[in-house]
Amino acid sequence: MLHRLRIAPFTGILVLTILACAGSNSAQKNPSLPDNVVTAMGEAPIYQGDLALARNKALKDAKLNAIRKLVGEQITEKSGVSDGQSLGSKLYGKTDSFVKKYDIISEEQWKLDTQDMIRLNVRCEVEATKLSTAVDALLDDVGNPRIAVLVQTVVNGKSYPIGSATNIAEAELIEKLRTKGNKVVDSSQLTALLKKNPSLAKLDLTSVEEGSPLLTLAQDSGAEVLIVAKVTTTDQKPVVLPGGKKTDFLSSAATGPYRIIQLWGDGKIFGSGSLEGRGADITQEVSREQAVKDWANLVSGKVGKQIKDEWFKLTEQNTVILKFKGLALEDAINFKNDLMEYTSVKQINDRKTEMNGSEWELTYPGKESMFAEELMYKKDSSFRYLSSKTLSINSSKRGVVEIEFKNK
Repeated sequence: MLHRLRIAPFTGILVLTILACAGSNSAQKNPSLPDNVVTAMGEAPIYQGDLALARNKALKDAKLNAIRKLVGEQITEKSGVSDGQSLGSKLYGKTDSFVKKYDIISEEQWKLDTQDMIRLNVRCEVEATKLSTAVDALLDDVGNPRIAVLVQTVVNGKSYPIGSATNIAEAELIEKLRTKGNKVVDSSQLTALLKKNPSLAKLDLTSVEEGSPLLTLAQDSGAEVLIVAKVTTTDQKPVVLPGGKKTDFLSSAATGPYRIIQLWGDGKIFGSGSLEGRGADITQEVSREQAVKDWANLVSGKVGKQIKDEWFKLTEQNTVILKFKGLALEDAINFKNDLMEYTSVKQINDRKTEMNGSEWELTYPGKESMFAEELMYKKDSSFRYLSSKTLSINSSKRGVVEIEFKNK
């Protein structure tokens, strides 16, 4: 391990000014150093005079900022998103395994309001291959959401409800999606949930909107995306050859619309379309089955492409609802400014701000779980509530994060 320096707190005005301008989230590459070496700042509060504990927390924060920068750059380069840092939050808990060596370049103590703080400037050498492999695995996971599939099918006038064991269109679409590498929720999970409320199977899938119990059903199955569709077969007239002779083959068409719905954040529809499959056989029954399979194949290809094209764009501009209590109005304003400065939150809109319960709408490049993870990592760094409050996360699910502030 590189030699770890212990340097007395800085007193030079120029140095303090430079560090203050850098901010706790800063991490910089030196052109003269290898690409896997990053200099990063780390901060932590000093509680009850325990400098050793604070120094360890500040070192952890610096390592995190170094990994954030490298992960963000790799995700941006490999996926095309403009800000890849938050998408990498699942890797932030593994900073020690990625940082091979580190050197504490400088150290200072300062006050945030009345709270004593420590700030470290740390040079980190990162395991480049290990990090790159982890980013590739993360992108495969983040860019390939878990999908729930619900298809209403009508074959020759007979209806097959969603979740039915005899629903060939639903089963075929699930199989085609899996074959193309998509992660699909096991249909048995949805079937089990449907048995608890069988009336849901009769809902019109073409009018599924926000608040529909079908969205809750899909969320309860663990899915991140819901595909809803409706397909109907229509027998076609026999093909007549030149000269008036009819062929022995019978044909059928399977036509129907589909929608792709995001199950976290604001639950918006981000893809839709309508396709027609064709089938032919010497029997009408088989021609209908072939038409349904052709429709499922066409939809699976279209849906897969739409999800891959749009998914990272969605994660960059996701809506997360933050609910919290325990902050006075002035403190809430400071907290809002701190979120914008020290996390990847891009925009905050007030729904309500009150001492007994506030609610904000955040624009965030990731799911609510990623925001909660980032907040957990950063909650003891530079936030102005540190001198008087502690922050705890009570829940994080379905696009909503609930936190609570308590007096020290």
